[in-house]
Amino acid sequence: MKRNKNKNSYIKYIAVIDIIIKNSDEFHPISIAEIQNYLYELKYDFQIDSRMIKKFVESYNTYYEDNVIVSYHEGKMVYYYAMNPFLDIMEAKAILDLVYSSNFFTDNTKNNYKKRIQSMFSFHNRAYFKKVLQSHVTRPRTDDVFYRELETIVQAINQKKKIRFTYHKPSLIPTVAKTTEIAPIDTYYQNNEYYLLCQGNRNHLDCISYRLDYIKNVKILEDQPFDYDDYELQCFKEKLKNITYMYGDGKIELIELDFESSVYANMMDKFGQDIHPIEIDSTHYRITVKHIINHTFYSWIIGFGGKVKISGNQMQVERFQHFLTSQFLE
Repeated sequence: MKRNKNKNSYIKYIAVIDIIIKNSDEFHPISIAEIQNYLYELKYDFQIDSRMIKKFVESYNTYYEDNVIVSYHEGKMVYYYAMNPFLDIMEAKAILDLVYSSNFFTDNTKNNYKKRIQSMFSFHNRAYFKKVLQSHVTRPRTDDVFYRELETIVQAINQKKKIRFTYHKPSLIPTVAKTTEIAPIDTYYQNNEYYLLCQGNRNHLDCISYRLDYIKNVKILEDQPFDYDDYELQCFKEKLKNITYMYGDGKIELIELDFESSVYANMMDKFGQDIHPIEIDSTHYRITVKHIINHTFYSWIIGFGGKVKISGNQMQVERFQHFLTSQFLE
């Protein structure tokens, strides 16, 4: 009977590639000796030498056309590390954040997504994908800067350290960017924009939101660690649930709004950057937008204490007045 020299070769190939992908990245390369140790710990009954590992890696890279497993020498030592050819860490986190932001997925489905995303990267990076709250991030308009700031923010959240940043809110009147030092809780998605949720400095049960694409120059304050107890986390979760979303019962309508210049940044948060305000006088502007008109939208307007008003369409004005009368005056 002819001896099969290639017996178990496929298992060896899969085992070696799987070990490299699951246990290495650019900052945590893995040596040949470490690969062999992992095989020993997994109780495989075969031996792997350096030539075989090199052959397996070359075969894998040829199949994917990209050098998704990188090798390099340091002296006589050979190291390997895996790169994800489809997503980088921050893009993968953005996907997970968006899944967690949706009401269409059950908690079990969200956890399955998290496990699948984690399995695409080495165990060294799994802290990026921990989700305590139903919260989310993603990519706005300036990708490179955004991802650099986001990575620093995620590190601070994982390390439980405060951050300092400048907040560049858009304004119709020239203003100086505000510098803030605060404890980050997590990131979340709302109204097609991305926010950082932080703990209030005065009241530890407060939540403060900052738009991620307005945040610049993030620094981790190494000497200011913090932690949240279970009660605080529960309070944050409840408040996050009650954040106003644009979705719900109601009909999308074209509506005209007048607003004071001091709330211009809030208008952009709600309706996007292409709102094209028309100046009415030195302190008031007008925009025309499409939005779902419902009780949530009316409550959002009320929250500005008269700085935002419905104008133009008399029927819409009367419906808003009826809402005020039925909710607050009966």
